[in-house]
Amino acid sequence: MVRLFVIEDHETIIVPGLRNLFRPSRDHIEIAGSAAGIHSALSNPALGSSDMIILDLWIPGEDPFNSLLLLSDHYPGKPVLIYTSEELPLWQRKMMNAGVKGYVNKSCAREDLKSGIMHVAKGGTWFTGAMSDEGDLESSGNKREDLSSALSPLQKEIIELLINGYHHHEIAKKLNTTPAKIDKSLTGLRNKFQCKTTIELVMLLSGKTGN
Repeated sequence: MVRLFVIEDHETIIVPGLRNLFRPSRDHIEIAGSAAGIHSALSNPALGSSDMIILDLWIPGEDPFNSLLLLSDHYPGKPVLIYTSEELPLWQRKMMNAGVKGYVNKSCAREDLKSGIMHVAKGGTWFTGAMSDEGDLESSGNKREDLSSALSPLQKEIIELLINGYHHHEIAKKLNTTPAKIDKSLTGLRNKFQCKTTIELVMLLSGKTGN
């Protein structure tokens, strides 16, 4: 039996959903406990008795890296699987480098999440979706260079910060401007490159077309 502790700010929605997805008698997966934030999780004794942690990437008021640091300080060696709606592939690599053992998107099929849980519980790793790597970036370098040549210096800075995982308000602070101006620049870029979403734009300008 794999005992999970779930840390999720939408605790009243996600946790019952996981209980419905996984039945202990059928799937050998049990929700041992849950919390809406890191600090409330650390004060919950069920966290210590669990086999692994299911952690939402974005919890209001919490930084993903600090969350992982706190968890590893209190429970070294306890595996963490990120369960998130974040679609930027970069965050998979960031979290992998930070030491998480799994990363599953909330839009995935039930069997994908179950496979991730079981692999991590057995000491393995499980990352769904495509992660950009150095080979991908090198092979697409010319295309990226051609696209980026059409950008202003400010637009290049915005895209690079997005590629590195920064959010709009963080980018605005770094560039000493307002979130509204960042949004306006991105709207212009989406129109220019005929991208429906910022994610699609970032994938294009980081050398990935989605094909």
